[in-house]
Parts: sequence; structure tokens; C-alpha cells
Amino acid sequence: MAYGKIKVDTVVYDNSGSDVEVAVSGIPSAATVAAKADLASPALTGTPTAPTASSGTNTTQVATTAFVSAATAGALSADTATTWTKGQRGEVTTLTGTSPAPNLDDSNNFTLTTSGNTTFGLPTNVAVGQTGSIFIVYGGSHTLAFNAAYKFVGGAAGITPTSTSGAIDRIDYIVQNAAAGYVCLTCNFTANYVV
Repeated sequence: MAYGKIKVDTVVYDNSGSDVEVAVSGIPSAATVAAKADLASPALTGTPTAPTASSGTNTTQVATTAFVSAATAGALSADTATTWTKGQRGEVTTLTGTSPAPNLDDSNNFTLTTSGNTTFGLPTNVAVGQTGSIFIVYGGSHTLAFNAAYKFVGGAAGITPTSTSGAIDRIDYIVQNAAAGYVCLTCNFTANYVV
């Protein structure tokens, strides 16, 4: 077998009876071939690109950032103002009077400074699963009573309000039933929440 160099511009090979000419300048070098990514699990570097699929495509093809951006346009826009209801923002709404009836469209959390013996009325705009707290700040030695919708462990008669001027009691609640005539808030009462 002979060894050495051959100087050619074109190589001709037999392709089942027909000759095919290949320009030697078009044959990649060993270094060029080694720099190519494998077909299976390639470890790409730099900024690889791919064709962007049309909107609504749901296949196993690669999703480009342009495809994802178009698919989520508006849904995750940083320029879109998030609008939350007062209840969702967790505001604390002030109740007044001796017959307060919390409106759960206003907030899920309330505070009331008593101005006399107080009876909490039926809450309005309730939805099952709403939760929140009611803080009762005593403006004097006042008593508390509750609409039958407020369900306490042991019954409303089983709770002992602090009733000391300046003391704060806390009621944590969750709306269990919101059907008209059957509104039910299960409640936990914490006396003297803040001393």
C-alpha cells in the first residue's frame, strides 16, 4: 500500500454506475466535524436558535422564547395593573355603631371600636371559603352579642369578651355556608388578643 499526498480539486466516486464529483474544498475538516453538536442530547452553548412554531402549536417540537412570549402575551404582562378586590388585598375596614354588619365585598378583615353594647348583624356579600378577622377594640366596658350566623365553639354564649376599655378581642372566621337564610361563619374567639 502506498502512502503520500495527492493534490486534487475534485474527487470522483462511483455511485452504482454513475460517477459523482465532490469538490474537495467542500469536505469539512476533522476539527469542523468535531465542533458539531451530537444529535442525541446535544450540549449547546452560546445562543442557539430554532424555528418559531406558529401560534397554538401543541407538539413536542422546541418552543422558542418568541413562541412563549406570543403565547403568554397579556397574561403575564408587567404593564398590566393587577386589580384586586378590597377583600383580596387584605384591607382592614373600620366598622361603626352598635349594630355592625360586615360587608365582605369591602374587606375580609374588620376593626370595631365599641361605643356601647354591641350586636353584630348578619354579614353581607358572603362567599363560601372567605376568611378573615374581626378585631374588637373596647371603647368602654361593653357587652357583645352576635347574629345566629356566627357559630362559635360552645355557642356564642360560651365566649367571654374582655369588655375592658382599651382591650382588644379577635374573631377569626371562615364562611362555611353562603346560602340565603343559611349563612354560617365558623368562628374562633380570642379574648384579650392584645393586652
